[in-house]
Amino acid sequence: MERMITTVEELKRLEAKAEKEYRRLLKKLKDPEYADLRALILRMAIDTAFHKHLMEALERAYHESLKLVDEYGTREDVGEIALIPGLPTMVMPLGFGAIGARVPPEEIIEEYLKDFPTEVVLPENGDGKLGELLGEYIKLQERMLELYDRLSRRAFHPVVRGLATEIKRNEEQHGAILKKLDERYGTHSAGA
Repeated sequence: MERMITTVEELKRLEAKAEKEYRRLLKKLKDPEYADLRALILRMAIDTAFHKHLMEALERAYHESLKLVDEYGTREDVGEIALIPGLPTMVMPLGFGAIGARVPPEEIIEEYLKDFPTEVVLPENGDGKLGELLGEYIKLQERMLELYDRLSRRAFHPVVRGLATEIKRNEEQHGAILKKLDERYGTHSAGA
C-alpha cells in the first residue's frame, strides 16, 4: 500500500513542474492582446505556487512527525504516522514564510485570488505553440487532480484531509479552464 508521503512528494514535484511551465508560458504572453489570458494564467500560476509550498510544508511536517515518534514514541510496528484528530500534531507556519518571497505583494495576490475572471478576451493562436503547452498542462493537471483526490481520501489528519480536498477543488477549476482553452487553441480541438 502506497504511503501518504509518497503521494505528497509526487504532488510537490508535479506542482513545481507546473509552476515552471506556467512561468514559461507567461514569458511568451507579453503582447497586449494576451492581457486577459496572461491574467488568467498568472492566477493559476499563483495557485500552483501556493500548492507547491503547501506540499513542501506537509512533507516537512510528516518528517518532523517521524522524528517525534522516534524520539518520544515507539516506531517498531508503525508503517505510517496516524495523525489523531484533535491533537496538535501538525503545525502550519503562519504568514506562509517562504511563499511571500516567491509571489507578488499581498495586495496583488488578493486581487488575483478574489475570483477567476468570467470574461476573457482570447487572441488567435498564432504559431500553435500555445496548444502544445496546453496539452502538457492538461496532463499535469489531471495527474495532480488524481493525486489530490487520493490524498484527500487517505489523509488521517482532518486539516490535511481538508487542505487536500480544497486544493483538489481548485485543481478541478484549473482543469475546466485548461480544457476550455484547449478547445480554442489545442491540437485536440480538431479531433474532439
